[in-house]
Amino acid sequence: MKKVLLISIILNLCFCATAQSLKITYKMDYSEGQKDLSKIENMMVRKYRKNEIAALPYVELILLIQGKSSKFYTENIMPFENRDMQSGYSAALVSANGKRVFYKSDSSKFNFEDIDGKSYKILANREKYNRWKITKEHKMILGYKCFKAEMEYKTFDKYMEPLWVPVEAWFTPEISVSTGPLDFDGLPGLILEATRDNRVTYFATKIENRNDISIEIPSAKKTITYQERDTIAKKQLLEIKRRSEMYGTEF
Repeated sequence: MKKVLLISIILNLCFCATAQSLKITYKMDYSEGQKDLSKIENMMVRKYRKNEIAALPYVELILLIQGKSSKFYTENIMPFENRDMQSGYSAALVSANGKRVFYKSDSSKFNFEDIDGKSYKILANREKYNRWKITKEHKMILGYKCFKAEMEYKTFDKYMEPLWVPVEAWFTPEISVSTGPLDFDGLPGLILEATRDNRVTYFATKIENRNDISIEIPSAKKTITYQERDTIAKKQLLEIKRRSEMYGTEF
């Protein structure tokens, strides 16, 4: 009964919210375990990772919302002149999101990605985030009351074995667009903070009401399904594994 009441309150808040044009800026951070460099023996790899971690605060990820449509992408502005930090910033960009662009609306969900130098439009799995469990926990983020939700989604590891990835999200029904950073969605409100696999957290740092937002959809040479994208990724992993075995390096 209490759970039904909680969901009812959240939905009522959503229905009260009006369509908005917003620009949300997100940052990304690693868990303390991911920042621990003590287990990295190779000094060059340790230096590279250290520069990447140092550059993380300068990476900005942007979510544009116009009505019920949204677009998420990485703001690519090099803030460093030092070559080592430029390398770290480039690595941080790839870790955060790379050049991927995520687009969502009521009727469609897809992302754009460069694969082997070719641009693809990938039709996303619209049921990927449909197992959320909304909890009673709540907190304030940037002045908005947010509720905690949890779930796991299925993917595969580098050995192509099934892998369930945990996700924790904090969403606000006060902004009634079911979207968030990356491809996260499926909740009755905007996701302002999300942690994936207990390793990486995306968190909003600024919310701006804007009247100049225009969501442009990128072009792509080819359209494929997410299943076809998974097939390409598995072939890439097999090639990396083959080269690792050939040169005796760690896979």
